[in-house]
Amino acid sequence: MGIYILQFVNFTLSFFMWLIIGRIMITLLIGNRQNFMVSFFVRFTEPFYKITRKLFPFAKESYIPPTAILIIVVLRILLIAFKTAIQYK
Repeated sequence: MGIYILQFVNFTLSFFMWLIIGRIMITLLIGNRQNFMVSFFVRFTEPFYKITRKLFPFAKESYIPPTAILIIVVLRILLIAFKTAIQYK
């Protein structure tokens, strides 16, 4: 049962990573915050951006998305290592 929870968390982190990449692409292409797609990506990625801003208050606004992606990648690597350790215990 615990492995399924870890897989769900892993997939959720992956989903957030792709949402952040989507927000970067949409913002570069459209840039209009009144657009439905831009507001969708902003609404779902802003909570993770707030966490990243609290962890790295010295980071500039343009460095927040890559920093958030880096945090997600590190969390996913740790989660997979933990899952592997539990699975082969």
